[in-house]
Amino acid sequence: MSLGPDDPENQGRAIMSELTSGSTKPGLHALHVVTTSAADTALLGLLLANLLAPGTVISLDGDLGAGKTALTRGIADGLGCQTPVSSPTFTLLMEHPATGSGIALYHFDVYRLTSAEDFLALGLDDYFFREGICIIEWGTRIEDILPLSTLKILIRLTAPQTPQQRVLTLFWPDHEKELALLERRWHDAHPGI
Repeated sequence: MSLGPDDPENQGRAIMSELTSGSTKPGLHALHVVTTSAADTALLGLLLANLLAPGTVISLDGDLGAGKTALTRGIADGLGCQTPVSSPTFTLLMEHPATGSGIALYHFDVYRLTSAEDFLALGLDDYFFREGICIIEWGTRIEDILPLSTLKILIRLTAPQTPQQRVLTLFWPDHEKELALLERRWHDAHPGI
């Protein structure tokens, strides 16, 4: 199947290519992580959740079936969310309240929106200012309205012969310390890798 330039997968690749080119902006560094199972991807989400502050916005892009929802499940577990996470494919927003001292999760899927203006017209940008974490699948579709401090994650499958393996590339402007800590925690959880 040939993908056009407006396809979310191509948009995600183009943005990540621009970010990783030689013209990388100061304060914007990438972390690359390889996971080998859905459980591994969820573990990365769990480790990441411990580094998130209320109000964090995360943009997820990548191949279909690459693990965006698995990563979100791990984040939800780490945040102490009460309800199980499933793919919001036909739902624009799923709210996951937190228990006790946890942090609520607002899980968006903007694949079916035609523009960022649709997101704004629905008033969904108000969630960016709540005391929860916003995760936006196919976030490149609304890239121009995302906060500058958005954590951007691209998830790519590596090859047909290794269907469970994926590469996650994380960009988080001005959060190099958090990315370095995540990398250390990931390596601690996977000694010998």
